[in-house]
Amino acid sequence: MKSKNAGFLLSVMLFIVIVAGCSQASADPSEEAASAEWTEEKLGETEEDLDAVSERVDDLAQDIRVLSGVPEFSEEPVFPDVNDDYFAFEEIQFLSGQRIISGFPDGHFRPGETITRSQTAKMLRAALDLDAPEDYQIKATDVSDNHHAYRSLAALEYHGIMTGNDGRLMPSAGLKRSQMAALLVRAYELPEADKQHTFTDIDEDYPNFEEINIIADQGITTET
Repeated sequence: MKSKNAGFLLSVMLFIVIVAGCSQASADPSEEAASAEWTEEKLGETEEDLDAVSERVDDLAQDIRVLSGVPEFSEEPVFPDVNDDYFAFEEIQFLSGQRIISGFPDGHFRPGETITRSQTAKMLRAALDLDAPEDYQIKATDVSDNHHAYRSLAALEYHGIMTGNDGRLMPSAGLKRSQMAALLVRAYELPEADKQHTFTDIDEDYPNFEEINIIADQGITTET
């Protein structure tokens, strides 16, 4: 589209130059040179404008794909241990492309490993573009100022998404599925479920059952 528009504008500009040349046959050579320089300058500005419009169109197309639920991701595997036949391939590729997740220093993703609470904090902070005020100090007693995920944990604590237990955020602990349900409901402010779902291994008295029921209602998790 850009090349077609550029070609059209170039034809118009050349037409103007030709008409101007015919109507000013006796024009001074220096004036003709100045006119040519002006034309080249304007063509350059037009190309820059078209580039900017093209980039904006690409950005809007990406936004539309995201809003319509069609994720954009690379078809080429980003990690050597996550092939295109892996059940979560598309999700991992998409989140990697969004710079929400990354692999280990050796380049592998290690999809079978348990995710920690600090890793989850980093992901949610990146996905939601969250932050805490610069002077905010984490209330949890088990997170030092030099912790590698301090800012992410501070952001989630500040926004009330990750509250911890008994004054501790337990950043190195693995995250249970029920805990992840609670985090997702708070982080994305998911609405109450329209109906109650049933699970064979938990009942209404199970911790975070309400949050589990909500993400099941949203289709984020399923009953098996």
